[in-house]
Amino acid sequence: MKRLTLAALPLCLAFPASGRTDTLELENGDRVSGTILELDGGRLEIEADLFGAVTAEWGAVRELRTDAPVYVTLTDDRDLTGTLEVAGESAAVITSDAVRVELTRAEIAAIRSEVRQAAFLEAVAEGGAPVPDASWASAVDGSLSLTSGNAATRSLHLGIQAARTRGRDRMRFYLTSLFANNSTGGATLTTANAVRGGGRYEIDISDRVFTFGFSDLEFDRFQGLDLRLVIGGGAGLNLFETSTNTFRVFGGGSSNQEFFASGFRRRSAESVVGEEWNYRPNDVTSFTERLAVYPNLNDAGEYRVNFDSTALARLNDWLSWQVTLSHRYTSRPLPGKRPNDLLFTTGIRITLGDGNLGAIGPGNIDFQ
Repeated sequence: MKRLTLAALPLCLAFPASGRTDTLELENGDRVSGTILELDGGRLEIEADLFGAVTAEWGAVRELRTDAPVYVTLTDDRDLTGTLEVAGESAAVITSDAVRVELTRAEIAAIRSEVRQAAFLEAVAEGGAPVPDASWASAVDGSLSLTSGNAATRSLHLGIQAARTRGRDRMRFYLTSLFANNSTGGATLTTANAVRGGGRYEIDISDRVFTFGFSDLEFDRFQGLDLRLVIGGGAGLNLFETSTNTFRVFGGGSSNQEFFASGFRRRSAESVVGEEWNYRPNDVTSFTERLAVYPNLNDAGEYRVNFDSTALARLNDWLSWQVTLSHRYTSRPLPGKRPNDLLFTTGIRITLGDGNLGAIGPGNIDFQ
């Protein structure tokens, strides 16, 4: 491959590459027309008619526009395909169905033309190129309240989350618990005792369509619920996605098994429809909201609703303050039980890793 100094690049204007007319402008004002071949290791390669393959430092690129679709790999291992625009620190990929995905330059890890992408995939299949490592992230939420004296009270909330992203697939887990009691006159009364957990696995079919499978488990002493086990799956659609804002809808089916302390059991088939919204207006604050509705397919008119949201304020790279609201509603509670369970917590969050936690259950919020 031929390598030219940046001083020689202006000559390429007089001899543009045939066919495609991708354009490149450097910080010093030099411009190149040709075919973008690849961005790898911080160096951008472009094919010009006169000089052949020309390389430039990625940091020296002021603007870039591709005439034909390219394959863009992001730092979180997502892959996008479409025409690419870069202007300063902003970037965007316009997909084949005219969806504009807003990015930042720092989020772009690699760019490949169709030919280079085919060669890359062939090398991966033959074991000659590395497959991106899985990116893990985890977080622990916690809050504790204690009093002593004439009345002794304890309230403990603990939330644990983990997520793994690799290429087009994502795996996420969550666990949250709340326990509270008080002691007065030597008598101890438990006022809250609930545990919720689950996992979700997703695969991107395209830039907009994904499939998923999930499992949720729940225990709630004051609902008389020893275990609710829900297993299901379905498909979803990314309605829009930018570096600060994402909104997705999904639907599918599930199996629900409930075991109560009284010995009563019930099983039912359910459908599931819902939405997820992630919003990050700046590097300090973020918000996630998720709503899932489970209509009962065995008993018309019966349904369940799960709602989870979290607001997060970063204090530094690993410590944040979180406020979480989690609501569970069932239209057919046991006799004498209320249909609603509301969980509100606030406290610190400790984050480990650099992956994407996403939004699958109580407290899941932070997206990178």
